[in-house]
Amino acid sequence: MKTDPLALFSMYYLGLTPEGEYRFANANKIAAKLSCTVDDLMGALRRHGLHPDTVLNTDFPMARYQVDVQLAADDRGPDWLRDFAERIYNDFLNHTGKTRDWLAEIEREKRGERERGGS
Repeated sequence: MKTDPLALFSMYYLGLTPEGEYRFANANKIAAKLSCTVDDLMGALRRHGLHPDTVLNTDFPMARYQVDVQLAADDRGPDWLRDFAERIYNDFLNHTGKTRDWLAEIEREKRGERERGGS
């Protein structure tokens, strides 16, 4: 499967079709659109450093960008959305943040619950 990493990133993380339209799609739909299996899709994402495990374990604000794209899709055209996706992709590639420490995050959440009077 030969696919441009920007196109994969845009489809998988931002919900943008190659035509620049917002269309939420899960891995199955994206794989079908690319005429491959989900395993092939995940392999391609991994080869480009875009596998969900990699992205999830960084402090890159992907969820914020996903919302930004969804909101912009209502009043921005395809060219603008494709340009925006490219900026987000470049931000991700150049992101020098840290790897997330899941155990520390869980412990901070537990401390916060105890401080708020939770269990």
